[in-house]
This record gives sequence, C-alpha cells and structure tokens, in this order.
Amino acid sequence: MNTFDTHTIIISNEKVAEDHYLLRCECSGIAKFARPGQFIHVMISQGAGLLLRRPFTIYTVNGREITMLYQIIGEGTKQLSTMPKGASIQVLGPLGNTFDIAKNPEPAILVGGGAGIASLMLLAVALRAQDIPTIGLVGAQYRDRLLSVDDLEKIGVKVHIATDDGSIGHQGFVTDILTNMLRQNDLHHPIVYACGPHGMLTAVAKITEEFEVPTQVAMENRMGCAMGVCLGCVCPVYIDDESIEYQRVCTEGPVFNALDIAWEIS
Repeated sequence: MNTFDTHTIIISNEKVAEDHYLLRCECSGIAKFARPGQFIHVMISQGAGLLLRRPFTIYTVNGREITMLYQIIGEGTKQLSTMPKGASIQVLGPLGNTFDIAKNPEPAILVGGGAGIASLMLLAVALRAQDIPTIGLVGAQYRDRLLSVDDLEKIGVKVHIATDDGSIGHQGFVTDILTNMLRQNDLHHPIVYACGPHGMLTAVAKITEEFEVPTQVAMENRMGCAMGVCLGCVCPVYIDDESIEYQRVCTEGPVFNALDIAWEIS
C-alpha cells in the first residue's frame, strides 16, 4: 500500500458553513494515490496536549493538493479551525479501503448526512468521470450547515436537499427522499453509497435492504492509531449467517457492504 507520512503547510483553511471548514494543503504522494472513500490521519499540534492524530476523509484532489472538509466537534478540530495559512501539520495517508464502482450503477445514489457528504465527493468525481448518472441526497440540520451542494452540482450531480427544520429543501430526514425515490421503482440498476451519522446509516441499510438495492457505507468510528493496532474503531460484521467478528474501520474499512454490518449491536 502506498502510504506517506508527510509534513506539509496549510495553503488555506476557510469556513464554508456553520462550524465547518475546508482545509487545503500540498501532499503530492497522498494526492497521487488517493481513492474514493479513503482518509488521512492528521497530527494537529504536538505541543498543545493533542497526543493523538485525527482522521479526516480526503474531500478533493487537485494535482499535488488535497482538501479535507471537517466539522468542529472537539478541542482538536476547534484548534485546527484557527490554524492559518502557512501553519504546519503532519499528514499520514491515504488510509483505508475504497468504494467499489465496478458494478456500473444506473444511477449511483449518494446519501450524505452532515459532514458525511465529505466522504462521497471523491466518489462523485470518479462516477462522473465515467459518465455514470449520479444523484446526491444531502442532509443537514438547517440551511447554514448545508455542505457540498455547489461542488456536486458543478460536476453534474443532481442534488436533492433535506433539512431537519425545512429551512431549505425537504423538511425531514434525507432518508425520506431515499425511500420515495426507491419506491417509484423506475431506476434501472441503482446502487447506494452513504456516509453520515450512525442513525442515518442504520436507516439507509434498512431501507435499501427492503428494496434490495446494493449499498456501501463509509463508517466514521473514532480512531486512535488508524493503522489497525489499537482496535479502538472496530464494528461488528457478519462473516456468515450466524457468526459475527469485529473488524477495524481503519483497515478493513472504512467502506463496508451495508448488509454485512450487524446494525443491531453496532
């Protein structure tokens, strides 16, 4: 596996929505080998009591540069959001497995909840590069937290929006839109790709199983080492009809077949 541990300088770190930022940096090795669904592990500051790296999905790749779209959640991401152009970070990646688009979806349906849409952007680019019809279902709490709509539409993805409060798009969950879309039964060979909060992924898995639609999900479990050693990010996966084993999201994942996850105990 082509993995690089790179010291790099922040090119830009801009607020794009409420509590969400887009960071751009030059990581030529990571950019060259990054694939849809993979992530990076970032050392924010060794001198500020932040001993562990933080995982972030690779949002876009442009030549030698990569970007990451992230949400302020704890002290680490809060501190990251204040780091200016020219500040240094240590970046390890690309890590994890990738989405499978070899089965030629018609269409591909991307379901992103909150910052989970970040894990689907490289996938959207890959799908559109192959002229695969792609639909994006993007959910947020409210308008000011809506992410990635313009980026998706610029590459030809048809976007449907859902917000909890109805401030833009459908009022309700993004899974409501998914259910209605699959219920129409006029899609040739849909495949669903999803990333977002655990509850959303559980709902997506239940809906697509009912409609017998193949589904891949990118899990966002907390990680310590991101190298498969600490076992802090495991999730339960069926290995046959009766047996379950705990697999590491950082190495066996983050992408899993939705039918393989034991959602009832995850």
